[in-house]
Amino acid sequence: MNTPVTVLPDGSGFFTASFPLPRDHWSTVDGANVPPMPLRMAEGDARKRMADAIRAATKYAIRASTFNGKDPDFDPDALVQNMVVGLLGYHTADGLTDDSWGNPELVPPLFQGRL
Repeated sequence: MNTPVTVLPDGSGFFTASFPLPRDHWSTVDGANVPPMPLRMAEGDARKRMADAIRAATKYAIRASTFNGKDPDFDPDALVQNMVVGLLGYHTADGLTDDSWGNPELVPPLFQGRL
């Protein structure tokens, strides 16, 4: 790999590299791709609200994992981690971050198992 290194004025440096996924990575396993459905729901208003919340979280996860679509070579594990944060919030007691810029403008109530 002949990756150019950028040297900064202070003497430090950086480079961008792309590494292939391990051969046994979860995203490359052969299979029928049957959904696990741990939150299986019937048709209705609650399912529609949950689906809308999941779509919003997924869009956030893709944006956060690809630098808003600028990085086509993103890490699928980062996508999954960002999906969890996008859906459930940060890993804190109340799901929010101390950095106000990182919280939604309208903070939703804590989820108590029902929408």
